[in-house]
Amino acid sequence: MPYLAILLIGLGTLLVLSVPIFLSLLLPTIVAFNASDLGLPALSIAQRAVQGVNIAPLLAIPLFIFAADVISRGEIGNRLVAVADALVGHIPGGLAIATALTMAVFGAISGIGVAAVVSVGPIVYPALIKQGYSKPFSIGLILTGSTLAMLIPPSVAVILYCLQTGQSIAKVFLSAFGAGIVFLILLILYSLFYALRHRIGASRRFSLSETTRAFRRAGWSLMLPVIILGGIYTGYFTVTEAAAVSAVYAIFVEVLIYRRLKLRDLFDVTGTSAGTIAMLLILIAAGSVMTWFMTVQQVPQMIANAIGQGSAESLLLIVNGIFMLAGMFIDPNSAIIVLAPLIYPAAMAAGIDPIHLGAILTLNLAIGMVSPPFGINLFVGIVTFKSYFAEVVRGCLPFLAIALVALVIVTYLPAAVMWMPRLSGVM
Repeated sequence: MPYLAILLIGLGTLLVLSVPIFLSLLLPTIVAFNASDLGLPALSIAQRAVQGVNIAPLLAIPLFIFAADVISRGEIGNRLVAVADALVGHIPGGLAIATALTMAVFGAISGIGVAAVVSVGPIVYPALIKQGYSKPFSIGLILTGSTLAMLIPPSVAVILYCLQTGQSIAKVFLSAFGAGIVFLILLILYSLFYALRHRIGASRRFSLSETTRAFRRAGWSLMLPVIILGGIYTGYFTVTEAAAVSAVYAIFVEVLIYRRLKLRDLFDVTGTSAGTIAMLLILIAAGSVMTWFMTVQQVPQMIANAIGQGSAESLLLIVNGIFMLAGMFIDPNSAIIVLAPLIYPAAMAAGIDPIHLGAILTLNLAIGMVSPPFGINLFVGIVTFKSYFAEVVRGCLPFLAIALVALVIVTYLPAAVMWMPRLSGVM
């Protein structure tokens, strides 16, 4: 179909030319819309863009982004690192394991991986180097570990997937959590193996008094994921309400308890968050226009007919390939906004559980964040650790191999991620 060729060629050309992604999505759609015979007024595009962001649950994303920015400027990350180190620092590889655990807990607070890199990374990186870990290993561990924030609730990527497919956020949160646990276990095992192989000893001796002190100092920090997740799964909060509570609680702790931030600092934080939120909402609006046009033209049905004839296993292999390739070139939010509505009908036709599919897609996008050539964490790592591209990529390669093992487990052993939704009774 000519309109589809216009859309795909235009999208690919603009992305190669480094045109902003929202324009790369919107401009070819407008041209293809005008070339089609839908018989709809041009105003339909503007209406669809507004409708794409006029969704109540979408409000959770800006609130979580704001909370993450507050936390990244404050003391919470320091205290979480101290707790993790007190728990596992006395075993071989303890500091590396503590780093992975901290990233997981930070993900349960913020839902944004980049925030973990810029807030926790500068804390643990010098300690890892001093302990004897190589620079590439340390960078790779931090950058890859930070992607756990995409899997551990409250994940922004999961919220976007659910908004695009109409699935329950609470259910997909739990399946993604299961994927995060699988990935975290593999990171811990590799950290232990690396430490033993390179004869890196424990960073400290176990001390009950120091562990107790670390937990006491981090009490307010540790309560944040408890409040967020506990409120959601007890039914006391909706996801949007939990996001609002997380933002207010983060301000309360950082300004009044830890006193790392002053009230005037919140103006700078708000400005940073507003820029991120604006870019994301524009992206969602543009993506919703493209997916609407493709849906009207029955592109998802064509994709379902083209790839939905085989087994669920073969379709999952295709889905993994598509999302892994997309993650190498565009940011995770763009990939899920554009591709999830197109893949979803084919997956449903093949009998794939949509809750399981959410965990698979989210893990793929997490892998994409550290995949060359354009994984966003690679460039964040260059700036944060004052490194260069080749060194950052070299550090991430072993962890990418681990991530692929996690992806195989999550994809072809559904029980590894579905036990949590079933155990909790939300299925």
